[in-house]
Parts: sequence; C-alpha cells; structure tokens
Amino acid sequence: MAEAIKLAVLGGSSVATPLLIQALIERPDCPPMQVVLVGRTDSKLRRVAAVCAGLAKGASRPLQVAYTTDIASGLKGASYILNQIRVGGYPARAYDETFPHAFGIPGEETVGPGGMNNALRTIPVVLDACRLIEQVAPHALVINLTNPSSYIQYAIDRYTRVQVIGVCDSPVGMAAALAKLLGVSPGDLHMEYIGMHHFGWVTGVQLQSRDVMPLVMQHIEAYPGLPVDARLVRAIGAVPSSYLKYYYHRDRELQKQRGQPPRAQQLIELEAEILADYESLSSSDLKTSGLPASGLPASVEKRGAGWYQGIIVPVLLAHATHTPRDFILNIRNGSQEDGAQRIAVPWLPAYAIIEIEVNVSGQGFHPRPAPAAPPDVQAMVRLNAACECLWVDAVVERSYDKALRAMVLNPLVQNLDQAALILETIWPDDHPI
Repeated sequence: MAEAIKLAVLGGSSVATPLLIQALIERPDCPPMQVVLVGRTDSKLRRVAAVCAGLAKGASRPLQVAYTTDIASGLKGASYILNQIRVGGYPARAYDETFPHAFGIPGEETVGPGGMNNALRTIPVVLDACRLIEQVAPHALVINLTNPSSYIQYAIDRYTRVQVIGVCDSPVGMAAALAKLLGVSPGDLHMEYIGMHHFGWVTGVQLQSRDVMPLVMQHIEAYPGLPVDARLVRAIGAVPSSYLKYYYHRDRELQKQRGQPPRAQQLIELEAEILADYESLSSSDLKTSGLPASGLPASVEKRGAGWYQGIIVPVLLAHATHTPRDFILNIRNGSQEDGAQRIAVPWLPAYAIIEIEVNVSGQGFHPRPAPAAPPDVQAMVRLNAACECLWVDAVVERSYDKALRAMVLNPLVQNLDQAALILETIWPDDHPI
C-alpha cells in the first residue's frame, strides 16, 4: 500500500471540519491519507476529531484522523497544510462586522476596514505558524482558506519561504449562478475571470466554445442574487462577485446592516448548536462503529461550508494525484518559468496576489492567459492591490505611516481624516500615532 499523504489542518477544531472528511470520502480518487487536526482548544478539538474519525471509518480507502494541540508535531512531515484558523474567533469577527458602522461604512470580515482589522490580528499568527512550517515541513504546500485571504497569502509569499496557494468558493458559486441563468450544467461552461479575492469579475462565458456573454447580459436580472444593479453590470460588460456590492452600493449595504445582528452572532449560535449535536454522539459508539447511518447532524449542513467539496479537495487531489485540472485560484502574479519571470496580469505588479484561472497538476500551479479587463475594472483592482500590499507591509513592519497610506487607499474609506480616525480605533496602542 502506498504511504499515506499527511494533511495537517490548522484550525482543525472548526465545527465545519467534518465536511472536509466527508468531501475526501466522496472522492474515489482520494489516495491513502492521514488527516491531522491541529487546534487550540482541546475540549472542542476532541469533539470535532471524534466526529471526523467516525466519518473516516466509512471510507472505502485508507483515511486516518488524528488530532493534537501541539502545532509542531501536527505539522511535522506534512505534505499539505490547510490553513483555516480564525484568530480571535467569532467574537473578533463580530467586531469587524460592526465597528465600521461608526464611520458610515458597512462591516465585513474581508473587505473595507473590517477586513483590514482582521488582517491586522491574523497576519502575525499565520507568519509564526509559517516559520514553524519552514522548520518541520519545509516542502509542504499550504492551501490558504483563512480570511482575509489575499492579505494572508501576500504576507506568506513576501515574508516566508513557504509555498502557498489561495482558495475561495466564490467563483465556484458564480459559475453555478451563471449555469442556472442559462439553464445548463456548470461543467458545460467556461468562465473567464479576473481580479483578487472577493474582488473579481466574470468577463466572459463560453458554452461549448460559443460566446454566450451577450446572452448573460441580456438576461442579467435573472442572475441569482445579482449583487449590483443590472444597469452597471451591462455598462461594464462583466459580472461582479458578490462582495463588490459593498463598493458599488456602500450606503445601501450599510442600511441593511444597521440594527441587525452581525453574521458572526448567527455563527456563534450555530456553532453552539453543532457542538451540542456532536456531544450527543457517543464517543464510544464513534470509535467502534463510526458515524450513525443518518450521517452528520443536520445542524452541520446549516453552516454551508461548501468550500471543502467545491474547491479545497478538488485542488488538493489534482495536485496530489498528478491529474491536471483548471481552477480559479489565488496566486502570485509573477512566477519563474524556465529561468524567466512570467507576469500573468501585465497591468499588475509581480508581487500582487491575483485571482485567475490556474492549471493545477503535480508539476505545480500555472496561471492561464489573463482575459481582457475593462479599464475601470483594471483601475479598481490596481487600487485594491496597492491597498492590500501596503497594509500587510505596515502590519509586518509595524509602520503607522504605511498603515495610513493603505487605509486612505481602501475603496470604502472616503478621505484622510476618516482614515486617521479608523486607525485611532484599530491600530495597536504600542504604535504611537
């Protein structure tokens, strides 16, 4: 039997993690694998790991589940590392989703000042983990799911030697929405996409090599959950990702949020429900007979963690089994090929983290030729890239000057005075302003 591939999961105590095991089980091409869940809180980790191990008993191929709170031992010798940590937990996310309201800005954990605050506390923790990875698993591939993804990925790429790729299921959801609009299967479509994490546009759609973007534009009102007014979508000729609603309709989104509990509060309540359901599953029964025939508790499905099945496991297995496939991923814009640097998106700097179609195989990650982008899309992406990269540098270098420059550039921040007030709220006290 082939030696098992070790997959370490940072943030393995997430109550959604059993859906990762389920996604692995459902793939007949999954090689023998050892999944080590690495978590911080032992009591929570044990409950999640027990359910994962119970699931693994039903796998048709060798699939072992272990857990540990010792990060070094959990990472040691891993071939793949899934980073899904959430620094500060849901209470910190709740703050990210609410404090921007005081400045007339919608709150969100990946965009705007909320996303920047998330990056501020998360980057140092991730970089500490990466320095450990350099020592105990130097050849591992890190698959980053942790938000705000492109901030985190840029920090890893710029300040460590760790190989990293970023994943997000938003483009997968956009493909499904376009397929529904056109009445076809998502697998029948080819989607041209360009941008950054939670900041991208579909610029072209082909159905069996036929350009159907005019048809998409003609019926754009039927696009499920259209995030931006149809008149602007048609004017640009590109479909924006759902998070662009915060930029195009800032005041509208702010009004929707005011007086409503943040998403994080809903997740806190759902997590408590899921953990209670996990606790009700007898640990002894899980060890002897695996998960009940009824499968995972219904509460887990409410979490909506489609990223495991939709993107994480497919990317991991395409790379691990040397089976070439194309995915929309987050990758460094500049790459070295045959001793020369290749730039995927010529109007962005080499160091920027872009979201684009990438060919994945055992030989690595190779971006496909970038589709054309309208000039206003280019301008917005360039601005966002500059903001994110400056902010990461500010966090790592502890530079207030760069932090101020980055905050001013954030598309949701109106002016210097507002930027300075936001920094007074979130910038660490040991950095005098």
